[in-house]
Amino acid sequence: MKIFASSIALALGLAGFADAAAPKFEAFEVTSREEPKITFQFSASDATADSPVVITVPGRALTKEDRKHRVSLQKHWISLHVPEGYQFVSRVLVDCGPRKDGPIPFCDRYEFQDPATKKRHEFYIYVGNWP
Repeated sequence: MKIFASSIALALGLAGFADAAAPKFEAFEVTSREEPKITFQFSASDATADSPVVITVPGRALTKEDRKHRVSLQKHWISLHVPEGYQFVSRVLVDCGPRKDGPIPFCDRYEFQDPATKKRHEFYIYVGNWP
């Protein structure tokens, strides 16, 4: 899916993922060129287990049909925020976010390594809202 991004400042008050400090990554939207009627929002976040990126569609819940875009949307976020040259290490489904009553929240955790320092960096994208 070819997508383009237009960064905008969104104030998404996602319960359980709000933090007193400003998030490290700003919110933005992307629209599919193939399906221009669909716009996806990426939340402002720290991309950590406690403050994962949350992908939504404004005005409605995600649908089974939206699932075909999930990985390409995650890859798009990664391409914008992971420094060029970092090496992919893994992608794993993990528990994340604050636990409240209800199902355990899950995230895809992407891990990359900085080849210069050998330090590993993790980025969390919430998947508990996908059907």
